[in-house]
Amino acid sequence: MSKQDTCINQNARGATTAFSMSSDFSAYATSDLLRMRNDGEDRGEDFAYNALWAVFKRWRKGIDLEPLIELLLSEKSSERECGAWYLDEADPPADRMADVVIKLADDPVSNCRWRFVAYVANSGLYSDAIADRLAACLLDLDLYVRAETIFWAVVGNDKTFAHFSEAVLAGAGTKPYEFRNPETTAFWRESERKRAARGIEIARRLRAGESVASIRESMPEEDNFSFDNLVRRDHAIKRALERRAAEAGAASGP
Repeated sequence: MSKQDTCINQNARGATTAFSMSSDFSAYATSDLLRMRNDGEDRGEDFAYNALWAVFKRWRKGIDLEPLIELLLSEKSSERECGAWYLDEADPPADRMADVVIKLADDPVSNCRWRFVAYVANSGLYSDAIADRLAACLLDLDLYVRAETIFWAVVGNDKTFAHFSEAVLAGAGTKPYEFRNPETTAFWRESERKRAARGIEIARRLRAGESVASIRESMPEEDNFSFDNLVRRDHAIKRALERRAAEAGAASGP
């Protein structure tokens, strides 16, 4: 079972005993619902699920976010990873989460980093600081993180993509490699520069309506996982293209 599954299914024992407390979850604090969900006490087979989604509904409205923020800022990687999954499912307001969410981009746990990108994509959160983190995610050695960032670049609006592309091609997100051998340093810097430019090129061509298959054929150096991920999200990419076309048509007027 993965860590994500553990987070989702914590203490959901499938018991048939009737839930004895009030079914009106609004009577309970968010921290209490999370505690009761995880304390192992038998409250019925549906309690864990219903309590969690009651909490998500609050967070989606920006209500009582402190328990979520505590998880995301925890020193325990398992708690941060669980908080990142909650963040992805609940999708709380960006203006309340910006200062916390950006920390996920630097998390050593890759699941936290890719959920940072996913949240940015869903929320529309963007700034110079976010752009720098996204640039680093584009170069991430974890292919889930890189693929999620390319997808974000494909579906984002034109202004954001232009700003992000400029930042990436100017070197944002690159690591300050300094090896003893200058040739080794130069090799890694050039490799990273090419990888960054390739990610931007994939996104640019998809935004222009080119097929994943065509781009894949012309870029054998890109890992197939990036393209496989984009194929799975073909419908979302098409919706983004249609939305931008509609917006451009509305802006041009009759």
